Amino acid sequence: MPSPRVIIPSKGHLADANAHLRHPADRGAWIWHPSKHKTETAILRFTCRFSIDSPCSPILHVTADQRFQLRCDGKDVSFGPDRGDIAHWTVQSIQMQFDPGEHELEAIVWWLEEPDSIGSRTDQEGADPTPTPPMGQMSLRGGFLVYSEDLQPDVLNTGSADWQLADLTDAVELFRPYIPHYFDVGPSHIFDLVRWKSATKCGAKVICAPLITNDYGVRRPGWCLAPANLPEQSRSVWIGGRIRAVRDTWHASAVAPQDEKAALDWRGLSEGKPTIFPPNTEWTIIWDLEKYRCGYPYAEIKGGQGSKLEWEWAEALYQEPSSSDIVSTSSKGNRSEVLGKSFLGYGDQWKISGDGVLPFLWWRSGRYIRLRIATGAESLEFAQFGIIETGYPLIKDGHWKSSDAAWDALMPVFENSFQCSAHEHWSDSPYYEQMCYVGDTRLHALSNYAFYGDDRLSKRAIELFAWSRFESGFVAERYPAAWRQESITYSMLWPLMLRDFMLWRDDPIFVKQLLPALRSIMAEMEGLTRDDGLLGDYPGWPFVDWVPEWVNGCGPGVREGDSSIVNLHWVLSLQAAGEVEAAHGDPVLAERCRRMAKNAFDSILDRYWDGDQGLLLDTVGCVRASEHAQFFALLTGLLSNEKTQSCINVLKSGDLAPATIYAAFYLLDAFYHQDCGTELHQHLIFWRGLCAQGFTATPEAPEPSRSDAHAWGSHPMWHSAASIAGIRPSAPGFRSVQIAPQPGSFEKIACSVVHPKGKIEVALQFSEGKVYAKIWLPDEISGIFVWNGATRSLNPGFSEIMV
Repeated sequence: MPSPRVIIPSKGHLADANAHLRHPADRGAWIWHPSKHKTETAILRFTCRFSIDSPCSPILHVTADQRFQLRCDGKDVSFGPDRGDIAHWTVQSIQMQFDPGEHELEAIVWWLEEPDSIGSRTDQEGADPTPTPPMGQMSLRGGFLVYSEDLQPDVLNTGSADWQLADLTDAVELFRPYIPHYFDVGPSHIFDLVRWKSATKCGAKVICAPLITNDYGVRRPGWCLAPANLPEQSRSVWIGGRIRAVRDTWHASAVAPQDEKAALDWRGLSEGKPTIFPPNTEWTIIWDLEKYRCGYPYAEIKGGQGSKLEWEWAEALYQEPSSSDIVSTSSKGNRSEVLGKSFLGYGDQWKISGDGVLPFLWWRSGRYIRLRIATGAESLEFAQFGIIETGYPLIKDGHWKSSDAAWDALMPVFENSFQCSAHEHWSDSPYYEQMCYVGDTRLHALSNYAFYGDDRLSKRAIELFAWSRFESGFVAERYPAAWRQESITYSMLWPLMLRDFMLWRDDPIFVKQLLPALRSIMAEMEGLTRDDGLLGDYPGWPFVDWVPEWVNGCGPGVREGDSSIVNLHWVLSLQAAGEVEAAHGDPVLAERCRRMAKNAFDSILDRYWDGDQGLLLDTVGCVRASEHAQFFALLTGLLSNEKTQSCINVLKSGDLAPATIYAAFYLLDAFYHQDCGTELHQHLIFWRGLCAQGFTATPEAPEPSRSDAHAWGSHPMWHSAASIAGIRPSAPGFRSVQIAPQPGSFEKIACSVVHPKGKIEVALQFSEGKVYAKIWLPDEISGIFVWNGATRSLNPGFSEIMV
């Protein structure tokens, strides 16, 4: 099991970083290969042998650029550092346990070079084959640091202790796999295990000395060390699933009936039983993990000298005759079916050199694994076989159960999507990008608050996006990221993220610390407004939704700077900022935000309202309006009663450009706020079909979907608690609650939601327009229950209500 991390808070203000000692690791030295250029690809094994005289429990501070895997006496200690940026470079602090005697620390550290070709980052189909580091990895240069205040410096501190290194760079070939979509998680690896085991050792070189305090406020360039405030990622061996197809060739054509039949004899492989592959044979094996998972390959090898092993991951197989026929529009069909379908994925390869456990550098994801094996003159045995599942150690605290078994069957799908997207930060897709996006993360965070007591990933995301504004003034669309991406719409969602946290969690100190970021973002946005209060020209990619008839997620007028939808984002952003200021900031600024929101909304109506059709146009003169303009307008709460009903009527008509999975979150929320329960439930039909299609996580978009695990598609998990059961905070810090269920055809609901003071427990029964409710609220928390226009007060503790 991973060793426990310890949070060592930084001292003083960030402005003193690299001028004053703020973190214990500032006293440590960074080391690297003596002859490697600082931006040259390098894969290094650092080792330090040391002796301990008596039992001790020192705290070890460790970090690296770009990545490290730290082991002690052959056992995993910590993988990291947690992704961030140079100004907040994460240091893992680990509580070690050393018995008397000899020990060895080993760290596999790697730094991957960014190629010169710009096309290598921007092309998709027909991409430059040059391997690239992960887009989600920010970096300065290669380096490694270990420091402990609890031991003598020459025991294991880098720069003082006898750290040796072996250059493994030539033992790992990097290559870029062909994936017919935007794909940027880094290269695949070919491990030559002969070279891996026999690399020559040499001494390490100090490349950055311990920090010397500068009383004049001059900051040394480079990493500003910051504590890791997340727990260690989980890593546990998993064995299971089933073998779906086997053939005795390396061929890549579609799965045939005989391949499925042959798989029946290979059940022991997925059960973890030793499996032998005879000499001079080839094998292709399709292994179904039976649900979407994230992990590292795990195989204990015996023999197999001269064998080649390929281990690739895929979300699903494609309905094409061979992998060479697969393009971005190829269909995957039912995700549980393999017959007649072809495999296309990515992963790693190993040139086997005898007994040992497979090394790896990065985790992969998917539901299916294809093993291709070519043995040499010696048989190859898998003595143990599985995956090392990894991810953020989420523990669900809330629960959901209802009379609708089909809906309840979706909850594990939603939960699995969140788990697969939870790592060192919330990620959009574990397969294709592994990056933290504002639009995705806002939806992830809401389900996090409702069902999980541990909100550190969501707080981390709010901070990451706040830090990202320094380069342009706006929140970056995704962060951390080696290449910055701008999005005006996503930047305007960050105040909503902060407002969500303020409502669902009671942590005013955290919110107040982010007020300067909130104010600077709103000021940057205001600088783009015209005299009428609307946004005209704006930077970046103004993404709205993956509507098929739109171009790159942008509807009419969006790219041209004449969009009601973009300006409705601005109104919602102003309203959210005003709520935060009213609760924890400046009431004058709160009033100013409200006034600006009202003025901007009035200008939106003046410019885009079509009185003949009774709806809001996407842009002046557009032929077909969208659902998006109507539901974002409804969410502002600023429409007159007449216009509100008109927008609801056109949404019910269905004759609009429709919201897809992501933006449907806002459509469902608008229906909830307008008490349109029938329409809310009608728009959940898409999710009700996922299990029958074999999905074990939620897709990114309607078919053909790129990603089969995109946690923004799991927002109905939050809507189950917040809209169907109707449990929502009605004051900052969740100091009061409103429970206003919209159950549709549900007859019974039992739901618990995480609250800063414990849990809110609700048991509801519905019959003939009546509701019988049993509700438990934490101490000091009161609220109201709303049903069919009737309101009942709720007091702390137990309440029983019949309406």
